Amino acid sequence: MSINKRIILCLIGLVLVGVISFSLLHNSPKYQQQQKQAQNAQLVHSKDTKLPYAYLNNVIAQSGAACSVYYRSLDTGEVFYNYSGKMPAGDLIRPYVAAAVLAQVENKDLALDEVYTLRQRDIRTDSPALGQVPAGSQVTVQNLLEDMLLQNDRTALYKLIWIAGREDINAWLTEKGYVDTVVGSHDLPVKENEEDKLGAQEKRELSYTSVNDTVTLLTQLYEGKCLRPKENGYLLGLLGRAPRPDMLGALLSQSVNIAGLQADHGQVLDAAGIVYARERYVLVVLMDKAVRPGETRKTINQISSIIFNTVNDKEVFKK
Repeated sequence: MSINKRIILCLIGLVLVGVISFSLLHNSPKYQQQQKQAQNAQLVHSKDTKLPYAYLNNVIAQSGAACSVYYRSLDTGEVFYNYSGKMPAGDLIRPYVAAAVLAQVENKDLALDEVYTLRQRDIRTDSPALGQVPAGSQVTVQNLLEDMLLQNDRTALYKLIWIAGREDINAWLTEKGYVDTVVGSHDLPVKENEEDKLGAQEKRELSYTSVNDTVTLLTQLYEGKCLRPKENGYLLGLLGRAPRPDMLGALLSQSVNIAGLQADHGQVLDAAGIVYARERYVLVVLMDKAVRPGETRKTINQISSIIFNTVNDKEVFKK
């Protein structure tokens, strides 16, 4: 057999493998279930919405993921959403933890300048700010809040949960009406003892939230109704200083200010923010079971771009 014929046969084989793999993926029960969930979650919208909700439904349905979207105009009150049930929170649990900690600061149970010591078991080596600090280092509550929100530092996140108490945080979330949001025990020490090691392990629970809770939290922060003025302003300011969530901002002008956060953990992709333009609004997109994370990220980019261009007529205004 000639070399050319061998090359042609190899290419045909590769094409057949690709076609079979694509077919298996798209006919697998897991993929079909995800597509059904995405397609069945149709948008609920305000009566006089100017948003192209039918087009947005189509974009969401093709995301290949379980998708939850919520938009609320801060100027007109217009809303739309598709699925508002619980979804994995990932790092999007951070603003909730920050708000609960600052509520304890309000009540004088904590102080921003209160000092804590980082033990060896507190330190997550993948943390950008505190991952490489030596055990015994001292940090304040304010240091931890800023490292958690501005650098997505997990050492800071877990230390704050330990300081404020997971049960107390969850009780505050329930009291405030964030009924779908819970701080789970995933990756946290169960027992706090004097030894520099994790305590006995229990069945781990993930943290959960919903687009409804997250839109409510961001709206309350924007309106100054989440916390007392000083603490509310401080937290809103931190979100404004946090790295711009590129899932929401990738297709928008860099001059568009977005105060928010995002989470990217494999098949879980979340983005939430207050978008400051001619019409100010809150947008939250939660994605789970994203078997094609790259395509799912593009879907979030597209959803954000469609909404921005529609409500602002492509005009950009600074905060």
